[in-house]
Amino acid sequence: MLLKSLVFLVVTTLLVAGCGGGSANNATGVSKLAQSQKCMDASCHAGSVSPGTGALIVQEWMNSTHNTQNGAGCADCHEPHPGHPESCAKCHGGGSGVATQNPDSAGKCDKCHGLSHPNDIQVRLAPQHFGNMTTSINNSTYRASYLSSNYIRNCRNCHNPHDPTTAMAANAEWAESGHGDVLSGARTRYDFKTRGSYEPYNLTYQYYCVRCHTSTGYINFVTSGFSDVRPFAGPGYAVVQNYPVKVAPGAAQPADAPSPDKTKEVTACNVCHDNGAGRAYNWATRVVGAYRGYYNFSSSNSSPTVKLNNSVTVYPDVNDSNVCVPCHSGRGIGSMIYAAQASGMDFSNTSAPGAHDRAAATLIFRTGGYEFIGRNYVPDYYLHRYIGVGNQNGTGNKGPCVTCHMNSAAPHSFLPVDKDSTGTITAIVSQTCAHCHTGDHALSPAFLQNEKKGYAAAIAMLNVLKTDPALPANTLNPTRSKVRPLANKNSDYNAAFPGGGANTMGAFFNSSLLQNDPGAFAHNRIYTKRLIYDSIDWLSNGVMDNDVESAINNATLAVNSNTGKVSLSNPILGGDYITARLPTVDYSAAFAQVKADAITYLLGGPGGGRP
Repeated sequence: MLLKSLVFLVVTTLLVAGCGGGSANNATGVSKLAQSQKCMDASCHAGSVSPGTGALIVQEWMNSTHNTQNGAGCADCHEPHPGHPESCAKCHGGGSGVATQNPDSAGKCDKCHGLSHPNDIQVRLAPQHFGNMTTSINNSTYRASYLSSNYIRNCRNCHNPHDPTTAMAANAEWAESGHGDVLSGARTRYDFKTRGSYEPYNLTYQYYCVRCHTSTGYINFVTSGFSDVRPFAGPGYAVVQNYPVKVAPGAAQPADAPSPDKTKEVTACNVCHDNGAGRAYNWATRVVGAYRGYYNFSSSNSSPTVKLNNSVTVYPDVNDSNVCVPCHSGRGIGSMIYAAQASGMDFSNTSAPGAHDRAAATLIFRTGGYEFIGRNYVPDYYLHRYIGVGNQNGTGNKGPCVTCHMNSAAPHSFLPVDKDSTGTITAIVSQTCAHCHTGDHALSPAFLQNEKKGYAAAIAMLNVLKTDPALPANTLNPTRSKVRPLANKNSDYNAAFPGGGANTMGAFFNSSLLQNDPGAFAHNRIYTKRLIYDSIDWLSNGVMDNDVESAINNATLAVNSNTGKVSLSNPILGGDYITARLPTVDYSAAFAQVKADAITYLLGGPGGGRP
């Protein structure tokens, strides 16, 4: 990963250093600095200020490799008319004021960069910029790109036009993060710009993926007061909308209609950065209000059909971290199950709400889990929700997300820890942890890794307890899930424990919520443990009787009715605890270790109690 970052940094530094297709001016032997001296005269543009950063444009250009590597001068980009006035012409006439004021929007970057210059370093070695421009429209998984349709002639959405060099280290970090990953399924699985709704966000049951899986959709969403989730397309393209439709029992949703705009977006710089006037390159954090989220759900194939919408969940105002919350608060929360029950949900034949991926905000602010009635979920001591709020423990005022994930030597990696190639935590790089974790409570990489290991084992055992090895083989239910899938794509949540469908659905919901947030063990440690503990407690026998330790120790692996084999995956660390094998093969030692790790994580060790 480090090598990849260095390559990206070198490549992108070089690509802004000079024209990929060459420059006729270089042939004169006169440097770009010398050619630009007249522009920088005190009576001309020496005092001109960048509309994005407020800094002197001359100084910004001097700092860039366009100057230091003799790449491009003022005239190369602004193309002044041959008669562009010198100082005398200002008073005595004879000169022309014609010059390109915004070279970016005028397409002047294309003189040196882009697909028209196959030898340009950007094309040859940094294809992330143009990854999908020539890919078949029928390939739904083609890669995303930095230069999607709405970013053509908008390079300044990610680069300071006068100094694209100084921020290059941040660009390289971002490129390695999930926000800049052009191959991630979060960017490529669908053409997400088509998956939006013209209906109000608080009421719709249509797709609204566009708000988080694209930059344009996110900006539309947060600048509209969290209401605009419409699909879009780049300039000159027709907008295509895809949305779920009613289908026959057991039938699949029709394939998405393709958009004539083939490009797919990542989470670009202007998502998080905006100076209040639509410019990202002063790197000020975009101002976003406290998030007001709506978790809508329709059990469309069940009878009665339960519809939940227009119920707002208000998140705390966490300043700069407000930028993060809308996309890390999921698409469903556990309390929806109680609302569905109150609305007459038939738990023996229904679909279920889902949390979606990386819903960390719902854990930090304790809005997300399904909380079993009669259980306490408020930790005695928990400050993570207050990190970066009111300068709690000297942590400043940027909120927990930014304060924890962007307080390191590489803030745009968004990682509070370093990991090796196996995913093992090797160092704590966030400088925030030490504000609270001192003395006997000081954190170490080994402690965090042990928590991560235990968390993975506990989730794995929750997944084991979601199955019942005694169930008969069923092609609809090859893993012998305690929730029996039905032919109409609904499920019977009452199957294992009649009358307890809400709790069973809640346990399955918690499993999905947590294993799709690999950092949950750190985001809200005790809350996470209690959700897992109580979910196992219910799934073991349908009674909340604190039999978690015995349930884990007595658990057996269900035989897959399709393969006749047993297996156990590691839901957090990846790979398998137990690779698929016939049940006659001994795997007891590996399974015993997973059980021991889960018990230590959840109960503190054998004989322990609820966390």
